[in-house]
Amino acid sequence: MKSKMNGLVKAAASASLVGGVILATAGPAAAASPNASDGASASGLISVAPVAQATYPGTSPVSVLNATVGGLTLGAVNDTADATSASSTIASTSGGLAGLLTLNSGTITSSCTFNTNTGAATGTATITNATATALGLAAVNLNANPDPNTTVLGLGDIATITLNQQTTAADGTLTVNAIAIKLLGTGQTVDLGTSTCNAADLAAVPVLPGKALPIGLGALGVLGLGGVGFAATRRRRATAAA
Repeated sequence: MKSKMNGLVKAAASASLVGGVILATAGPAAAASPNASDGASASGLISVAPVAQATYPGTSPVSVLNATVGGLTLGAVNDTADATSASSTIASTSGGLAGLLTLNSGTITSSCTFNTNTGAATGTATITNATATALGLAAVNLNANPDPNTTVLGLGDIATITLNQQTTAADGTLTVNAIAIKLLGTGQTVDLGTSTCNAADLAAVPVLPGKALPIGLGALGVLGLGGVGFAATRRRRATAAA
């Protein structure tokens, strides 16, 4: 009996410990996609995967000294992401896309933040000393501190450019593109300075040690019932022997 009781004690202790570990390691908000940022991406004839993408959970910060998107050259790119925010910074841009549009600028940034008090994500973008020139047209100066979804005029039928482009998904996730470019009639798109934030705090959720108690007590209850069972069996055997 003693060896069986020892086995029950060990099993109960193990169950209690496992229960505590499971509850104590609660992770980030369930099923949330990562907060993320990247310097540039493109789809169409020119296809470029996100440049220097940072994610949380994942890897942050991420930097590259330079990058190219078609004929467009980017200076240093620095991207960050954490539990409630993300940001992307491009040191400069120069060159063009398919001979149809040129873009020259200083620093380009985007950022987004989830406010734990309001439960909403907000974003912003800044664009320094930037000009865009469509084929055969005059250069257009780009607003340094554009309102969300500012459309650039003066590009004719060549391209559309949206500054501080902001889109919100059904679950509240906010994506900010500092500059979103479409070459009309080609299907080509280029996004520069992208930041994405969930409408949630992705930090791990702490669990109080007491949360493991019910499982621990449950395991001890099993142990107690097992002990009663063994005692009853022992009494019956003793009675039979008498």
